Amino acid sequence: MLYVVAGERRCEAAKKAGLTEVPAILVEGKCGEIALVENLLRQDLTAVEEAEALDRLMKEESYTQEQLGGIIGKARTTVTDILTLTRLPQEIRDECRGNTAVTRKTLIAIARKKQARGMVTAWNKVKEKQAKEEAGGGRKQRTAPTPAAHRDWVDKTNAKLTAIDPAAWTAEEKTAFATSLGELKKTILALLKTKPATPA
Repeated sequence: MLYVVAGERRCEAAKKAGLTEVPAILVEGKCGEIALVENLLRQDLTAVEEAEALDRLMKEESYTQEQLGGIIGKARTTVTDILTLTRLPQEIRDECRGNTAVTRKTLIAIARKKQARGMVTAWNKVKEKQAKEEAGGGRKQRTAPTPAAHRDWVDKTNAKLTAIDPAAWTAEEKTAFATSLGELKKTILALLKTKPATPA
């Protein structure tokens, strides 16, 4: 049996126009996988829609997160983060499903709360902040951080880095972290090459 995996609306439009044939590409494979990848490539899914689609495919095909990552071309850790959104209470998911203004990062932070009540509280704060920004209340002039503020931030960041214990991390997580540290090193080296201003 043949299924329309991508282009269902185009097929319906062709039928209404009285066409008996439409150009198509016949592919073999699992319909769910092909449809999901096609939707992800279009990049018009919201974070919640993407999470729900991945969760559905993983359950239907009994995939591991690593297998799922291979299918959609994302690291397992990224898949884990995306699937975290399925922990969100239904009311939040319903509100976010069609809302492209809410970032995946924001929703993941909410989904990592231990209890549903905490998630709802955090979501309400996000909505309040969005409402203020839309009303113009979020447009505040920000002063540039002083050199002392930058030094304070570097000291705090260094303390956090020193406290990290990657012993329980997977090889993939260690590699990703090492890549981020490499980028940080490049930034630091570039800053160190900047000559200090000569006093007048």
